[in-house]
Amino acid sequence: NGGGADKVTFTSDAPVEVIHGMTNQVNGSITFDDSFKFDAKHPFSINFVVDLNSIDTGIDLRNEHMRDNFLETGKYPKAVYKATGIRLARQVDLSKPQTVTLVSTGDFTVHGVTEKKTIPLTVDYKPAHGKLPAKIRVRGKFPVPLAQYQIKRPEAVFVKLAETVFVDVDMVGTAQ
Repeated sequence: NGGGADKVTFTSDAPVEVIHGMTNQVNGSITFDDSFKFDAKHPFSINFVVDLNSIDTGIDLRNEHMRDNFLETGKYPKAVYKATGIRLARQVDLSKPQTVTLVSTGDFTVHGVTEKKTIPLTVDYKPAHGKLPAKIRVRGKFPVPLAQYQIKRPEAVFVKLAETVFVDVDMVGTAQ
C-alpha cells in the first residue's frame, strides 16, 4: 500500500555520474489461487503502480529537473506494470516457505508509452501460520531504455543520464 518496506529504485550509470533514485510510494497487488498455476484456468494478476513524483535522488534541484524535464510527471505521474503471463521453473508447494524464481511478462507503462516487458522475479513465500497471514516478497530488476519510452535525456551537466536506466523493485505483501 505504499511506504513501509516497499521500494522502487533506479540507477543511471552514465560516464559523467551515477544517479540513484528511490521511492517507497509503490502500490500493488498479487492475486493467485492455491494451485499456484498461472494460466487462463487459474486467475492471477500482478500489478504495481509507482508514484514518480516521490522519487528522491538525494538532491532537491535534481529531483525537480527529473520530475519536470525528464519524467514529465505533470502529464505522466505514474509508472505501471501489469503482468499478462508468468513462467515458473517448477511447480510450487504453497504449504511451506520457499523462494521461487519466475519470469513475468506484461505491459510496462511510463511517460505515456506502454511496451511489453519481460521481468525475472524472485518470490519469497511464507504460508499462513497460526493467526499470521501468508506473506510474499517480490524482487526484480529490469532495464528501461529511455528512447523506447520517448524520454528525452536532459543535457544539463548535473543530470547526465545513461541511455538505459535499471529499475529495481522490492515489494512485500500480506494475504488478504
